[in-house]
Amino acid sequence: MKAFNIIAILLFVSVIGFIAYRITSSQEEIYRTALPQKRDISEVIHISGNVYPLKEIEVKSQLSGILEELYVKIGDKVTLQTPIASIRLVPNISEIERLESSVNSAQIEYDARLVEYSRAKRLYESNTISASEMEAVDKNFMQIKEQLSSAKNQLDIVKKGEIRSKNISNLVVSSTTGTIIDIPIETGSSVIERNNYNPGTTLAIIAQMDRFKFTAYIAEHHLQHIEMGDTISLTFNAYDNITTNAIVTQISAKGSSVNGIMKYLLNAEFDITDNIPTLRSGYSASAEIVIARKNNRLSIEEKYIKYSKDSIYVNVLDTLTGKAMLRVIESGISDGTFTEIIS
Repeated sequence: MKAFNIIAILLFVSVIGFIAYRITSSQEEIYRTALPQKRDISEVIHISGNVYPLKEIEVKSQLSGILEELYVKIGDKVTLQTPIASIRLVPNISEIERLESSVNSAQIEYDARLVEYSRAKRLYESNTISASEMEAVDKNFMQIKEQLSSAKNQLDIVKKGEIRSKNISNLVVSSTTGTIIDIPIETGSSVIERNNYNPGTTLAIIAQMDRFKFTAYIAEHHLQHIEMGDTISLTFNAYDNITTNAIVTQISAKGSSVNGIMKYLLNAEFDITDNIPTLRSGYSASAEIVIARKNNRLSIEEKYIKYSKDSIYVNVLDTLTGKAMLRVIESGISDGTFTEIIS
């Protein structure tokens, strides 16, 4: 009886094992599949850069000295001839001495011409001299009077900062209409005049904020896809979901080497519209440039493509065997999500 029980148990285990084996061996591997579809595909590149007002003017002084007072602040809107700052001149002993000598010489000459003018006027009134002679005396008198006034003005500028003439001033005014976007120096700072040998100290920067330009450097292998007048799409790092279109207006003819790669300056201009919030000079931006576009092309998701050495593969399901096989394909352009299948 005991031997019979052992044989029955072994037979039962064998049957269960055989059934499990058949079930396991009969299971087929299940694959997740995807079908290629026809889509419109655009291949784009993204370029990082910055935006600046199209027109920025640096306001400089024609006199050297100390920045005495600022009449504007960043963000103020100014028009032509709006006062920007006043300059207090620092007296120079040798310059003062030279100008005082010029004033004295001009005063002596003026006194002499005044006597001559008064005498000529009496003679002209008594019909002793002609009108042409009186006009010559009058002309000489007016010239020396102007020279004396100019010499005094120059001396006053150096010594006191006081201006007698409307044509000479230590007041710096705006040369254009726009918005103050930067004031690089503070009250009390030294100011160097603008001349042929020195660019001078910048007192303020005025920009016209209604039109901006996008500036970036683009790699040389992308230049074949970009031409003057092309439209690019811009997004700003400072704002979410804000985009605008810009027109390419400049591509530099001379490149610069950046980490061993030749890059070329690209400028694209755009207007500030109502849907664009306040932009500040130097804001970071990203340009999306379409370099290739194909419509109604067979494509598949990028994640299904495999790369090995110089070949491109996809797994194709054999419907007869139910197995996956590698198939070589020829691909075209890609937008990062979908890739064109040429063959």
